[in-house]
Order: sequence, then structure tokens, then C-alpha cells
Amino acid sequence: MKKSRLLILGLLAVIAFSGCVKDPEDPGYARYMIVNAAPDIPNIDVFVDNEKQNIIPINFGSNTIYNGITPGDRGITVTVGGTKNVFAEARYMVANNASVTPTYTFLALHRQASAELLWIQDDLSLPAAGKAHLRIIHASPDAPRVNAFVGTAATPIFTAATGFGYKEVSSFVPIDATILGVVYNIQIRNSITNAVVRTQPMTAIAGKIYTIVVRGLVTPPANYTLNSLSSTLVTNN
Repeated sequence: MKKSRLLILGLLAVIAFSGCVKDPEDPGYARYMIVNAAPDIPNIDVFVDNEKQNIIPINFGSNTIYNGITPGDRGITVTVGGTKNVFAEARYMVANNASVTPTYTFLALHRQASAELLWIQDDLSLPAAGKAHLRIIHASPDAPRVNAFVGTAATPIFTAATGFGYKEVSSFVPIDATILGVVYNIQIRNSITNAVVRTQPMTAIAGKIYTIVVRGLVTPPANYTLNSLSSTLVTNN
């Protein structure tokens, strides 16, 4: 009898705890991913309405998985990791949609002296058969306008005539993919001079959705020389 009673109490505790967890697939929740593209701080913490969202600090160039967030007018604060020092803060309206879960990418940008936040709504529509989706986010404040190319191809992946500048985001476009993956070397080029500024390797798996984030600084501060202009590949699904 005592064992049965303990088992019932244990199950009730699990149910009570589960009811508090923000499952991003639950109806009524939106989802968002955090990307740290702020090059002159080692890592960040993120708070939504004063509630910390990450367990460990998020390093430069890293991203989280999608987390659940209640729709509405939400206050976002980014602090220097492990401290109370505010990097930047803003308010964003998180959408509510009963049929499609609204999904966002949230980036911390720029140096501390000019801190910025960027909140982007994502279109995670599934790619067609034999395709993956790819987009580019320009998150480097001193980098030139850029576009992306498959290897040495002459035609860019994205149709924007002048490419993308700081804080600009492309739409997702389809690229060829297979179940086992198609290997690409994506050249990020200066859209004016055509000079290659970064090559991002990736393997495109059919049905997957990817984002290339151009981040870092062409001229990094002396104490953060490793955070020079670079890129990172984010898998969105």
C-alpha cells in the first residue's frame, strides 16, 4: 500500500511539472531561436519578461534550438553572460495563430557600445521533394553587402540585385538536396566587387531548412581578434 501511494504521488508530481513546461508544439505557443552574433562579448544570457531562457550562456556564433514563448507583447533583455550587465533590450509583439505556430529567429547584434537586437519571423514551410531551403542573414555591421553563390557559379542563389546589407534577410529559396545530402561550398561574395569574403560548407538534406548567418567584424577589436568576419550554418528544422 505504501509503495502504491508513493507511485501515485510520484506520477502526480510528474504531471504537475509537465504542465509548467513550455512545449513549443503546444497550441497557443509561438517558437523562437536565439542567435548570438554580438562579436565583442564572450557570451550572452536572454530573458523574456525577466525570466531567463537559457541554462548556459550562449557563445558568440552559437544558437539555441526553438523554445516555446507565449504570444503577446513580450519584453526581451539580453545581458552579458553570467552578469546583470544589460547588452540590449526591446519589446516585440509575438503573434498568435491557431493553425500555424508562429516561429522567429532572434539575434543579438553589434558591439556593446552600439548594441542591437533583430527579431525575424521565419517561414518554415516544408521544401518540395528533393529540395532543401536556404536563406542568408547579414549580421556583420562593418561588412560589405553580400550575396551567396554555389561554389564558383556566376549566378547568385538569391535574386536581390544589390545583395544584402547589415540586418537584411533573404527569403528561403529551394536548393537541390537528397536523403543522404548534397555537399555544397557556398561562397559569400561582396555583391559589388564579387570578391569572396567567406566560404560556408554545408550538406543539404532533403526536407531540411537552413540559414547562413554572416557575423563577426571585418575589423575586430584587439581583444576579440578571433571574432573576425565569419559565418555559421543554422539548421531551422
